[in-house]
Amino acid sequence: MRKFEGKPDTPAKGRANSFFRMGQTVTNGFQKQPTRRALRTPAAFTAVLMLLSCESAPPQINTAQPISWGESAVTQLAPQTETTSNPWRKIDVLTRGVLTIGLQSNDNGGKIQLNVRSANGRSNIFRKEIELAPKAPINITLNVEAGTYYMILEPLQGQVISAAISARFQPEDPDALSGPDKKRDGAQLLVNAQAREGAVSYKDGNRTNWYKYEVPNSETLDFRFSPASQAKGVKAECISPTGISFELSAQDKLIVREPGTVWIRVYADQSDSGGGYSLSASSSPVTGAQRKGIILKYQTTFATINMGADDGIREGLKGYIQRPDGTLVDFVIEKALRRSSTAKSASKFQDSDLNLTVHFEKK
Repeated sequence: MRKFEGKPDTPAKGRANSFFRMGQTVTNGFQKQPTRRALRTPAAFTAVLMLLSCESAPPQINTAQPISWGESAVTQLAPQTETTSNPWRKIDVLTRGVLTIGLQSNDNGGKIQLNVRSANGRSNIFRKEIELAPKAPINITLNVEAGTYYMILEPLQGQVISAAISARFQPEDPDALSGPDKKRDGAQLLVNAQAREGAVSYKDGNRTNWYKYEVPNSETLDFRFSPASQAKGVKAECISPTGISFELSAQDKLIVREPGTVWIRVYADQSDSGGGYSLSASSSPVTGAQRKGIILKYQTTFATINMGADDGIREGLKGYIQRPDGTLVDFVIEKALRRSSTAKSASKFQDSDLNLTVHFEKK
């Protein structure tokens, strides 16, 4: 990928000191000496961060229109007059990371100027003339701190241009703002039959929320997990006291036969994932556990179970076997068939498990 750099603006008198030297190029946090080349039409280039300058904010910034993350805002750019001007756009960043601004001409292209400001519009952090080729996307990357950033596109040479602008953000630490519950030792406590509401967001640095449910006796746990209607890619992983993990659906049941801790991790693992959710756990005494089959054969952590003619077997069903020494092995049905099904366990099956009784809850 070719990298293009532009010439810095001529410094204005009385500008404040800044974190960046004039014309300094920042690529992935490393400084390079600037080169001066005419700006071409690249597929992407690294931004040359300008001297942070303290100026009066244009009054139009007060009506700046938000850009939705990952969505393109199409703008009809026309030369500015005394009565008309092109709209300012804004984006909110909650933590340190890399802001990527995407540009694309929707017609014949042309030359534009992109201006990006921070500090309520008073500080210029990027200003460049860019040649847009027809329908050729350009990405500008800026290393930024938390704050609100304003940007405007203006056509040059008296042209009228239809262009789209978009924004993406990659936080330096996706869990920077997650709080103590980003790790197991800071997990929030789930209380029986009391729903907990929360939110996670990858781009906002709040990727992970851990929860725990303490099981004092043998219990059947009924989990309810519901992402909000506007949430995207919000998931939850449940980990049993014996280490079996599975992804929570809208409703799941787990049999726990001895005291222990059940862990739940709610997370957003994609750059555009995030949103609210509701999580609850209700417990009841273990009921309905009965013989459903026997272990016929095994290979490491996978076993084939003879389930008889029971039609209630389904993928994701959780069960256990009790070995001759009294230890328990949890498993989850990976492939459900009418006669024999495949089960997966976190611990290895062994010879003594062959022909042992299989137990799990009724559907």
